[in-house]
Amino acid sequence: MGEQGHNLPTRELLQCFFSRIHQNRSIKSLTISLIQIVDEFDGDLIEGLSGHPSLDSLDVNHGKLGSKGCEALGKVLKHPQSKLKHLRLPYCKLDDEGLGLLCDGLVGNNTIKRLCLNGNYQITSVGWRALSNVIRHCKLIQLSLQHTTATCFNDEAVYILGSALRGSTVRDLNLSFNNSIGSIGWQTLFHQLSHTSTAKLDCRMNKLDDTGLEALASVGTLKSLDLFYNRVITPSGWRSFFSSVQRRGMKLVKLDISDNNIGNEGADALGSLLGSMSSLKTLEMTGTSGDVPNGITPHGWVSLFTTLLQLQDSSLNLADLNLGNSSIDDQGIQLLVPLVSRMNSMKCLNLSFNRLVTPSGWRALSAFLQSPSFALQELHLFECKLNDDNIIRFAELLANNKTLKGLSIDGCIDEDDIPSITERGWEALSNLVCNETSIMNTYNSNHILHDVYDDFPDGLTGNLESYLELNKNKDKVEVARQKILQTHFSGSGNGDTSKIQDILDMELEMIPSAMAWIGRPIHANWKGKSISGLSAMFNLMRRLPDLCDSSPQTQTKQSTGKRKRGILQV
Repeated sequence: MGEQGHNLPTRELLQCFFSRIHQNRSIKSLTISLIQIVDEFDGDLIEGLSGHPSLDSLDVNHGKLGSKGCEALGKVLKHPQSKLKHLRLPYCKLDDEGLGLLCDGLVGNNTIKRLCLNGNYQITSVGWRALSNVIRHCKLIQLSLQHTTATCFNDEAVYILGSALRGSTVRDLNLSFNNSIGSIGWQTLFHQLSHTSTAKLDCRMNKLDDTGLEALASVGTLKSLDLFYNRVITPSGWRSFFSSVQRRGMKLVKLDISDNNIGNEGADALGSLLGSMSSLKTLEMTGTSGDVPNGITPHGWVSLFTTLLQLQDSSLNLADLNLGNSSIDDQGIQLLVPLVSRMNSMKCLNLSFNRLVTPSGWRALSAFLQSPSFALQELHLFECKLNDDNIIRFAELLANNKTLKGLSIDGCIDEDDIPSITERGWEALSNLVCNETSIMNTYNSNHILHDVYDDFPDGLTGNLESYLELNKNKDKVEVARQKILQTHFSGSGNGDTSKIQDILDMELEMIPSAMAWIGRPIHANWKGKSISGLSAMFNLMRRLPDLCDSSPQTQTKQSTGKRKRGILQV
């Protein structure tokens, strides 16, 4: 639409364009990116959306929304027939005047539920006061104020918004990447949030300190908490926080404490907390390695896992656990396996970049793979010290598995930085998803695993990748049929004719069913290679012409015929 007013369409074209949008009742979402919504084009561009019969999501991003544009958008929001529920205005160079005009429209709106104002650096306390009026009077459930600057989002702004949040309907608050908020600001905000029903809070990449974190423990309604990369917090602060959360009985469902200085001191308190959290389903702890100052050491992980194993009444049952790059060693992995084997809800386990675990240590995973409660769908082992023997053992245990869809083994190297998975390992994986030794073995292969993340060796890329792509299809009966056709009847390998005898050896009354199975139509929207069985069926019919002859004489011969050495005798 032009940059800084250049190459813009005429007013007539704009009016026609938005008139067509207004008439189209199927449009529910509209995104306008990198556009200067300024000067005389504002009204045409925005007011054309007023009272749209179906539009419920509007995203204007990474451009400029001038005062006239904000005023026009305010009119759209005020329209009594407005259906808008989601309004995103990130990086639109909003200032106090524009936000004030926009808020005038928002105050009278009863439909907006989600508002995003990320990255608007020119707003001061004047604009935040206008927004606070919206928070008090609208029915917002989600507010995102990510990535602002010290000049516009400081302790004063936090106090203004925190006061407005008390008694509001906001349940989801994103304040990530706001490292200009100081300790007093965070303490004040969290004390205010303790009087709300906030359920989801995102505080990634901030400068929370120990006192701010302690105040956060008072927000007892939280279900989802993201504290990724708040490295001002000390191990002592984490210990105090975990103890407070346990004491207050916070019912968290999701917790992200990745890339923080938790230390062994914090890990000890975390173990006790986790043992009491039956509600927790997702735990993200990547990047808490002992390689960095105040990281959790291998001994710290052993202590944490030991604490959880000793808590007989622990009801921790995670669905998603991320312990990547966490300095876990062989002893730690041997303690972790019985712990996760208890969890029948576990769907995703990430142990990538744990390079202290040796191939001998990774053998412990075998117990998890054959656990009766195993329900894992994703297992991530990027850049770990796995070798062929590990992969072969995993393949053996996954032969009859019905849940694991993704296995990440990219970048596995030995002590000399040489790839540690060779053709032996890849052969085992290829054999897992398609055992070509017989039709029955192919039928009984693993048809679930469809993502193995790595660069396969050239000799195996074709077959293994093809089989994995086939496994992405939901119809597993057809997946098995395709593998059999492609492996045993496609003219490659054993070829068409050599397998026809297997069908001729069947009982006579079974052959029509086998023919119908071979000639079944190919599925629409099929993923991966798909071939027709008509060629195989034609070759079979050539060997059994009487099967398709409906004359009385042939029927009599078929009914009195005898099978000798698997060949029909008439």
